[in-house]
Amino acid sequence: MTDVAVYGVYLLAGIVSGLVSGLFGLGGGLTIVPALAVALPLQGVTDEHVMHLAIGTSLVVMFITALYTTYLRSRHGDLNWRLFWHLLPPVVLGTAIGAFTGGLLPGPVLRVFFICFVSYMLVRALNRHYRQSKRMTTSDEPDPDPVLPSRVSRLTSGVTTGLTGALLGAGAAIITVPYLQSAGYRIQTASAIAAALSAVIGIGAGAGYVLSGLGAAGLPGAAIGYLYLPAFVGMAAGALVGSPLGVRISHRIKETTQFWLFLAYLTVVLISMVLPK
Repeated sequence: MTDVAVYGVYLLAGIVSGLVSGLFGLGGGLTIVPALAVALPLQGVTDEHVMHLAIGTSLVVMFITALYTTYLRSRHGDLNWRLFWHLLPPVVLGTAIGAFTGGLLPGPVLRVFFICFVSYMLVRALNRHYRQSKRMTTSDEPDPDPVLPSRVSRLTSGVTTGLTGALLGAGAAIITVPYLQSAGYRIQTASAIAAALSAVIGIGAGAGYVLSGLGAAGLPGAAIGYLYLPAFVGMAAGALVGSPLGVRISHRIKETTQFWLFLAYLTVVLISMVLPK
């Protein structure tokens, strides 16, 4: 594959990451990591550094994407700032732990962890959807009003969100959206909170990956630590195009449709990481 084609992959992956960030609040990390896991070896990056560069670059792109998505969601009235401030402290704690741990783990371990986590989230989402559908068919009661989760619940969910987001470059939505929906919040509100938390994870963990990679040997010349600049530029530019489209789509489709699109997206991500490179 020529360099021009690889840069085209970066731009396309950025557009898709922006789209899913706007649609689901994912921050785009689950698109960027698989794309870089494929593209970086084609540019001569050794397997030792592929996953670290993929995740580090994903996190910095995710900060740009999620910050823009948060702004767009706020303009649409989706963002509940009170809820965001309640969830922020444990997410920051988990992000710090994940950023420190991720720089120490070998690349193959990060890949296996990525695959296992996405598989778990697919099963969890399907199980939750089944239980929710069963409840709706056996009860005529209206959906409960949203409630602020308990402090212990917020601590557990927030630390897990920050930890996995930092380790995988995946953003907050995979945990935060189902968590807040189970507390009665609309998917648009949950996605807005997830986008804002993804920006926090992106800047915190991204800085950690950049710093931890500064002394690593064998990195490509266009890298600053575990941030690969050509991929960052192409993907960030694409993400700014895709984000507003994703937000608009999220307000025009049913929540059930949005759920199945989310599941299809996770499935494609999982397959792309499992297939041999």
